[in-house]
Amino acid sequence: MTRLLLALALLLGSTMPALAQPRGVADPRAFVSATYARYQAQADTPPPDQSYAYSPRLRGLFAGYDAWQRRHQDLIGSLDFDWWTNSQDYSVSRLVLTQRNEGPNLRWIIARFDNYDRHDEIRFRFVRRAARWFLDDAVEGTGRGDNGWTLSALLQSRE
Repeated sequence: MTRLLLALALLLGSTMPALAQPRGVADPRAFVSATYARYQAQADTPPPDQSYAYSPRLRGLFAGYDAWQRRHQDLIGSLDFDWWTNSQDYSVSRLVLTQRNEGPNLRWIIARFDNYDRHDEIRFRFVRRAARWFLDDAVEGTGRGDNGWTLSALLQSRE
């Protein structure tokens, strides 16, 4: 009986970390690369929820936006597209990632890619908290107006 309990404890103990996703990511570039790889592998299905990688600020903005959406189901919010691909339909190809470090706790991952016949660039802002990196914002184009957007601004806009 003791051996059975010990074996069960070892089995559960070794599988529990695999089941529980830690907050943040160890490598922002690898995270962005893996996300786009999922977009490329399954063109009809966006990747599963990735809120574990969001900073507390970005999680709070998504929570506020989602709460507004639940109260206003008859309205289309400002986030009516897939912000990873800057589109509603996508076929991501020719992906190139670069990285720009701005000090020890701020990193930008720049994704340049083709979506069908349009070239696009999205910049992902990561902040470091303790030993983990958190996605804190995304910027396309100029970040505002007709020439781009900033994810945090879209999440705060209600129509």
